[in-house]
Order: sequence, then structure tokens, then C-alpha cells
Amino acid sequence: VNVELLRDVSVRVHPLRDIDAAEMLDEIRGAPLLRGYRGQPAGDVAAAQELILRVSTLLGDLPWIAELDLNPVKVMPPGQGVVAVDARIRVAGLGF
Repeated sequence: VNVELLRDVSVRVHPLRDIDAAEMLDEIRGAPLLRGYRGQPAGDVAAAQELILRVSTLLGDLPWIAELDLNPVKVMPPGQGVVAVDARIRVAGLGF
């Protein structure tokens, strides 16, 4: 909800590279929260970058995915990964 409200997004053209995923996370206004802001614990930034790259690969491998929304994605503490709490996928071009 906060991302949508604040329009805190970063966009790239597929396919993504490692540098794209890192830059996308660095560009958002919420980046300090991922890195540990005002004494709060940092998040697993490497896992967040990996998620971005895996989604890019998924979209390349499955071209019938027209839309994919993972919301929210919780970034856990370092070493604990990320959790996609909800996912919505729209497929197209399969005859239905």
C-alpha cells in the first residue's frame, strides 16, 4: 500500500542484469529502510535482488505471463530471504 501511495517504484526493460536489480533497489525512496535506517535492522538486500532477477527470468521463460504482481513482498533480515505474501498472475495467449 505504501509503495502505491508514494509511487515509490523503479522500472527497467526486460531482460534484467545483476546491475539492474541493484540499481532498482537503490533508486527507490525506501532504499534506506532496506539498508537499516535509524537503528532498525537491515533487510536481505541480496535476496531482494535475486527475487527481481528470478522474476525477470520467469517472464522470459514463460511469455504467456501478461502480468505478475507480488504484493506485498517482505524483505526479511540478512540471510533470511524474502517472502511474497500474495501473488496475482494473468496469462494471455493460451486460448482462454
